[in-house]
Parts: sequence; C-alpha cells; structure tokens
Amino acid sequence: MTLYRVATANSYDTTIQRLQQRQAELAEQQDKLSSGKRVRRVSDDPAAAALAERERAREHRVQADQRALEAARRNLQLAESTLADIGDLYHRAKELIVQGGNGSLNPSDRATIAQELEGIRERILALANTKDTLGRPLFMGLGLASGTQSFQENLVTAAATTYGPDGRVVQENGLRGQAAATETGLPSQIDGYPVFSGRLAATASAIVSVNAGNSGTAVALDARVQNAAGLNTTQVFTLDDSTPNVGSYTLTYTAGVWTVNGTDKSGAAFGPVTATVTTVDGVTQLDFEGLRVRIQGTPANGDAFTVTPTVDVDVWESFDRAIGALKSENGHDLNQELAVVNLHLEKRLDRLLSARGQLGDWLNRADQMDAAFQARKDYHVQQQSDLTDLDMVEAISRFQTQQLGYQAALSSYAQVQRLSLFQYLA
Repeated sequence: MTLYRVATANSYDTTIQRLQQRQAELAEQQDKLSSGKRVRRVSDDPAAAALAERERAREHRVQADQRALEAARRNLQLAESTLADIGDLYHRAKELIVQGGNGSLNPSDRATIAQELEGIRERILALANTKDTLGRPLFMGLGLASGTQSFQENLVTAAATTYGPDGRVVQENGLRGQAAATETGLPSQIDGYPVFSGRLAATASAIVSVNAGNSGTAVALDARVQNAAGLNTTQVFTLDDSTPNVGSYTLTYTAGVWTVNGTDKSGAAFGPVTATVTTVDGVTQLDFEGLRVRIQGTPANGDAFTVTPTVDVDVWESFDRAIGALKSENGHDLNQELAVVNLHLEKRLDRLLSARGQLGDWLNRADQMDAAFQARKDYHVQQQSDLTDLDMVEAISRFQTQQLGYQAALSSYAQVQRLSLFQYLA
C-alpha cells in the first residue's frame, strides 16, 4: 500500500483558491443582479451579444425614421396652417371684389378697396415663401432652381407679359413636382406651383372691350364661356403652360351685319368665324367658338369690339388685374375685370382646398406610420431584452444559493484553520 503525505500548507492553498473562486462567482452574480443584464460583455454569450447588437441597430434605424417622420409632420402641419391662412385671405379678397363692383362707389372708395387688396396680395406672397425650421422654403417642390425663395417678385419694364400697371412679375424659383410619400416617410416640402401658379383651364373666360374709334352707343356687357369644349385652343385660347401667347377676336358691325374675325397666337389673321346672332331683351348676343358676347345699345356702321381671352396664370396676376381695374376703370369694363378675377380666385380656392385635403391625408398617414414605427421599436427592444436581460427570480435564487455555499465554506475553513498538530504536541 502506498501512502501519500498531504502537506498542511498545500491544503490551505487549495481551500483559499476555492474560496476566492466562490467569492468571484458571487461577485459576478451580484453584478448581474445590480445591472439586470445577463449579457454585459460579449464574452458572457457571444451569440446572444451578436443578435442583440443586430436588434439594437434595427432599433436605431427605426428611431431615425421616427425623427424624419416627425420633421415631415411638423412641415406638413405648418403647410396646412399656412394654406388655411391664405384661404381666409382669398375669402376676404372675394368680398372686396364684390364690393368693388358696386356702382354707387366713387373713385376714392374703389382706391381704398384696391389698397386693401394690395395688402392681401403682399401677405399671400409672404405666406407662399414661408420657411421651415431649417430655413428651407416650404412650397419649393423638389428644390430651388435659383434664389432663396419659392416665389420672387421682380420689378421690370411693363410689357404684355408682366402683371399690373407697374410691371411687377412674380417669378417661380421652385422646381415643379411633388415628392411622393413612401412606406417609411412623407414629403417635407410641398409643390406650390399648382396652388399659386400655373394656368387653370377652368378659369377660361374673355374680356370684351369697345374700340376707341366707335361712334355708336353700343357698350360691351361681358363675354362668357358657354361651351368649354368648343373653345378655339389652337388659335386663340391657351389653357396650359405651353406658351404665354393668346389670340383675340374682332367683332365688326357693318351695314347691320355682325362679322367675327380673329388673330391667332402668332399674330396672323384668320376668319371669318361662324357666329350666331340673337337679340334678347334689347341685348345682342353673339355665339361663336364656345363663347357668348353680349353687347347693349345701338352700334354705328363700322363699330368694332375686341374680345381677348383670359385664363388664370397665377394668383398674383389675378390680384394685379383687380387692383389695376379698381384704380383705373369703371362701369362695364370694371365689372368684367372683377368678374374674371372673382372666377380666378374661386378656382384658386378650389386648388388650395385640394392641397389642404392632401395634407390632411398625409397627416393621417403620419399618425398611422408613427404607431407602426413605435410597434417595431417595441419589438426590437423586447428582442434585446429577451437576449440580454436577466431572469431576476432565477438570478436571486442562484445568488442566495451561492451566498449560502460561500458562507458555509468560510465557516468550515475557519474551523479547519484552528486545527494544528502543535496543539497536541504541546
């Protein structure tokens, strides 16, 4: 039989190492309890740590989408409130235009109305150039082609292509087009062109004016579109943005017969145009190419009237027409101009309401997208929790077991340490 001698010092060292190991395990478990995490370092569980990091990256992407959505939502809310303010200004302008057509007003009264319309015009221009919190024009569409504003007013030499008697023209600097909404984002900028600019075919009308050399008593009442589909868009009317040029008609009374001739967009003459002439309650009506022109009174031989097509080009041109008419015209000429502008503002208001409806739809989608983002974020957070969080009940039970074992080991070690051969030799 072989006998082994176990040194007392070696036994003590082994016991101390085991006690230290138990103490380290107890401290590790205590750290996990205090942090609430099962995986605090990659070395704790490499696979779980990698999966948790992937879920954390996905959570950060969702948070970035939420921040972008919130920024877009703020812009859409600002755009909606801005358009609401502009709509109120449109309504006020329509009220003033109706007042301006009152025949009992004197030139001073009409000048006062024109002055208020000028203020409304400038206010609408300022609102159309509203900027978001980052200083970007809210209604710039896909960006700015030039300048720092979506709509820039310039003063140029008065010409046929400028608006108003002082030659003011509002230049659109925004790039036309509307960014589309996606599953994870909404537009931050709105295309202001269809709201404030662009020819509106629905506003097609005409102004009939008395030629300067007329000697009869006939006056022009108005010109109305009777059949929009019958308008001569090839030679006279321009209902889109393809060209700013328009043609005109000349109505001539000769030997008791009315004849209609035209001048096309290039300035070339054409005609005569077939017209139907009727008289209703002393008013002569000429119907031709989708139009009805009404003339009251007795024309002299050779008297002529000019019919010029009109269509809304932009909201500022409409205001300039009204302001110019209130300052310089009266009677039937004034009423015709104001009626045209009233029609323009009515159709612009329809465009504005459509834009507000689109904004409302996007804001509703923003609420739905926000809820979806929050659900995705909660899912990724839960996945991280499942991978790295500590089961507190199990951890506390394990900690108590380890603590009890450590205390028992300390107690037994203390008792063994008191034993020594020298005590018996003594």
